[in-house]
Amino acid sequence: MSDILRRRAASSDLHRALEIDRNNPFYLMELGRVRLKTPFLRLDAERLFKRALNSARERGDPQVLAEIQWELGLIHERRFMSQRDRRMVTGSATTIDPTRALSDWRYVRDFLANETMPIKDVGELDARRAEDYFRAALKADASHEGAALGLLGLLYDTKRLEEMAATAADLRPGLDASARLHFALGLALHRLDRVEEASAAFDAALARLSPAERRDMTGLAVVMRKQDAAKYQAAGDPARTALDSLFWDVADPLSLTAVNEARVEFLSRVAYSDLRFSSAEFNQQGWRTDRGTIVLRYGEPPVVATFAPELSEMEGQSDAIGRVTTLWYYPATKLRFVFVGPPAMNYAFFASDFRAYAEDARFVAPVRFDNLEAARIDSVAVQVARFRADTGRGADVSVYADIPTRRMLRDVDLTQAQLETGFFVSDGARRRVVAARDSTVVRINASDRYTTRAWSQPLPAGEFLYRIEAREPASGRAARGLAPFAVERFPAGAFTLSDVLVARRLAPRQDTPRGRADFLITPNASMTYAPRDTVFLYWENYGTSRDSAGNGRLRVELALRLTEIDRGRQVTARILGGIADAVGLTAKGDDRVSLRYERVVAVDAADRIPNYLALDLGDAPYGSYALELTVTDLASGKVAKRQRTITLPRP
Repeated sequence: MSDILRRRAASSDLHRALEIDRNNPFYLMELGRVRLKTPFLRLDAERLFKRALNSARERGDPQVLAEIQWELGLIHERRFMSQRDRRMVTGSATTIDPTRALSDWRYVRDFLANETMPIKDVGELDARRAEDYFRAALKADASHEGAALGLLGLLYDTKRLEEMAATAADLRPGLDASARLHFALGLALHRLDRVEEASAAFDAALARLSPAERRDMTGLAVVMRKQDAAKYQAAGDPARTALDSLFWDVADPLSLTAVNEARVEFLSRVAYSDLRFSSAEFNQQGWRTDRGTIVLRYGEPPVVATFAPELSEMEGQSDAIGRVTTLWYYPATKLRFVFVGPPAMNYAFFASDFRAYAEDARFVAPVRFDNLEAARIDSVAVQVARFRADTGRGADVSVYADIPTRRMLRDVDLTQAQLETGFFVSDGARRRVVAARDSTVVRINASDRYTTRAWSQPLPAGEFLYRIEAREPASGRAARGLAPFAVERFPAGAFTLSDVLVARRLAPRQDTPRGRADFLITPNASMTYAPRDTVFLYWENYGTSRDSAGNGRLRVELALRLTEIDRGRQVTARILGGIADAVGLTAKGDDRVSLRYERVVAVDAADRIPNYLALDLGDAPYGSYALELTVTDLASGKVAKRQRTITLPRP
């Protein structure tokens, strides 16, 4: 585009060629392409293409005929794309002010609502002509990739998605090797909510790329913060593969479904950017352009407005003179981006200081999938409690979940529903080590707010990630809990504690319980309570020293400390049960209650001492509380500690 001397030489050579072979359609087409790269001669390109078209028809060369018709289709397509979403400014301004749009999202909202009006059907004639040319090119050569993508792009823009999917499927026999065609097919299927079929189409597209192309199109650097992207780019292939796996594992809304909806959405964004922003004329790949980058991070913009070229310079906005201005606005997040570009050239770049603004937005939110229906899922409260495994290795990990069934299904017009649940655990290398699925029928009108689920799994020491999921297939309503957790060793002979299990109800099944199995426990996964509720606690001691009589002596200190108060009132609590020899409960200030007592316990070969307490919260104020447990082995002087957080949320 910028090499004037080279374009001049090309034009000269092509004119000499046409003197030798008058009206050669290929030479005329190439001369038209040179005109397209010469700003003041672009209008002459269409005349040359039409002359080439007539010549190609006379000579009967289908491939050249298809190529020329494709070029003519591109001319009209570019005109359509620079005019679509056009708005007329009705206020005192002549166009949107990028500087004000940069500084205040309210200006964008108010400008669109009060000072502009959409122009209906603008560019429609060019869209129809482009479609006619693309279809004619494919009739001449069904394997013409450019014409196929041009047609599919127009069908997408005009929201003819069913036709787009059917057309892409019909074109596959002649273009099966084209990764771009499979990407376009996947895009159409995805927007039709045929997610599993879209995933298969995208996988087919990726399989047709070289490893370098695949890495370029699907690399995650663009959806990472700048410093993280630099580390990602510098990493070797194995490390990048592991990071990709971790990223998509965390981003996946639901493992219960057959596909990773977030990954499919990302690939649809890549496909859209390639289909609408790639340009051989500018040697640009759509997903690398300014507009493509924003689409990859935040999806297609809900609000698009284009404004006619500005003929006079606004203050500090010389880059907008004679260019089409395009506004993208995301109302839910208040993000907005302004681009400028030459008319009818399908090329645009950030206006004003929006490149820096995009980097700031990237730091706050490198990527968002909030446009996904599957991403709008409820949350599952989860409590993880680790106990010493009977084998002596690793831990017996109990995971409890409160699935918010009543809230999740409140608008479902049924009296009962099938609830699918899943429990998944991945290790530090993101290998799936646990995958448990089940299904049950729940009553939607039941008084219980939650459906409780529990899983127990022996795990070795290490870092893990759990996923708890619930889904009602008919309505698509779902909920999820996701977090990392660590499993520690319980060394033989060491004085240690299990986690503190927080429960709604707890009672021993027998007079001398020896472990969790000897208790009736209803865990409280959310660890939330109301004033006057009773908090039940359970934990286990291991490695307690024996005295000469074979007994252990333990001092237990329990503190309930207010860490975040919702309204002022003194913290009070009282012991209801679980310890017959308690010294008592003492208040220390207005934000803390504490309990201290000693136990003499028999230590048998199992070396497992169960403990439980029940606390009445009394008139405790709404807020968050740190529950701190300290147990001292009086024989050895060793100390072990555990902590939990419970909350009393305001109703």
